[in-house]
Amino acid sequence: MGDTPRDVVESFFAKMSEGGTARESVGELFRDDATISLPGATFSGSSAANDFLQFLAPRYEWADKSFDRWIETGNEVISIGTLYGETNAGTEFADVRYIDVYTIDPDTGLIARLDIWNDLAVDGVVSVAEAGQ
Repeated sequence: MGDTPRDVVESFFAKMSEGGTARESVGELFRDDATISLPGATFSGSSAANDFLQFLAPRYEWADKSFDRWIETGNEVISIGTLYGETNAGTEFADVRYIDVYTIDPDTGLIARLDIWNDLAVDGVVSVAEAGQ
């Protein structure tokens, strides 16, 4: 694991960006009782990271982030920026605002909670109904 909470978050981003087996191993960065919440869904427990990936799979061919700024306060790391990528329907998107808030367990160095906010539905990348599924 990384030395700081931000190192853990940057490892998460790297695995998500790389895709494939790296992306599939993202669960190793989360506590067994972690919670991940995002527009339309909340996942908890040992399968939270896998459930999160399954939720994303039918929506996006690929997606990535441009980082604007980081806010670090103790065991919390906030990442603010924009999303870009392509939906599974082949529609490209860019400049979609996001804010992610990570809470890192100081004892284990693992992600205890991830709260995600974004404008994917507002910008029409996903429908409001789809964002709620």
